[in-house]
Amino acid sequence: MDVPQEKKIIDESILYIKHNKKLLCSEFASIEEFPPTNRPFSIFMAGSPGSGKTEFSTSFIKNFTNIDEKIKVVRIDADEIRKILPHFTGKNSYLVQPAAALGVEKLYDHVQDYKQNVIVDSTFADYKIAHSNVKRAIDKNRRVGIIYLYQDPLIAWDFTKKREALEGRYVPKNIFIDAFFNAKENVNKIKVEFGKKIMLSLVIKDFQNKVEKTKLNIDKIDNFLKLSYNKEELYNALK
Repeated sequence: MDVPQEKKIIDESILYIKHNKKLLCSEFASIEEFPPTNRPFSIFMAGSPGSGKTEFSTSFIKNFTNIDEKIKVVRIDADEIRKILPHFTGKNSYLVQPAAALGVEKLYDHVQDYKQNVIVDSTFADYKIAHSNVKRAIDKNRRVGIIYLYQDPLIAWDFTKKREALEGRYVPKNIFIDAFFNAKENVNKIKVEFGKKIMLSLVIKDFQNKVEKTKLNIDKIDNFLKLSYNKEELYNALK
């Protein structure tokens, strides 16, 4: 595909989101399916690509519903938003990513405005966006949680490469490494700033991608998790 054609897909996908906010909100966060609540919660996933955040957040919502079927939780995930974009083929995620990111932003605005419970499925690697989203939730007097999911980066990278082959979701090695380290750093920084206004939890996955250990309501990830690599070592270890 040539550059002009790629730019056309990027631009038209962004326009699609801008012109179809009602469709977007109806598809993922309709008031009928996810009614407002008196004091909603916002939960933010954090962790590297390939660490299993999607599976965990989906299961998390099911557990909520099993406890009380009246609890409804919107799940915001750029991967799901991509699927409604006309230009998305399943193999060109990198071209529609800007539109998907805009869709995440618009959905987040919607759940804030309508007092809906929400789980935001992202890496938490972009400090500016993560900080803004958390602060906005706190300013709205929401209950706020962050769930940091840790998977050994070699396993997470392997999963990311397999997903790339299936879906075209290309994640460059340097981006993966930055996300791996930045997610934890950003979680710690934001927890320090907002303190008890945030409930921070750590979930550690084992080599079979199952939950091995969970730590709830902690002050700092590093108190319970020591990374085995620095950036240079991880770069050399990833194939």
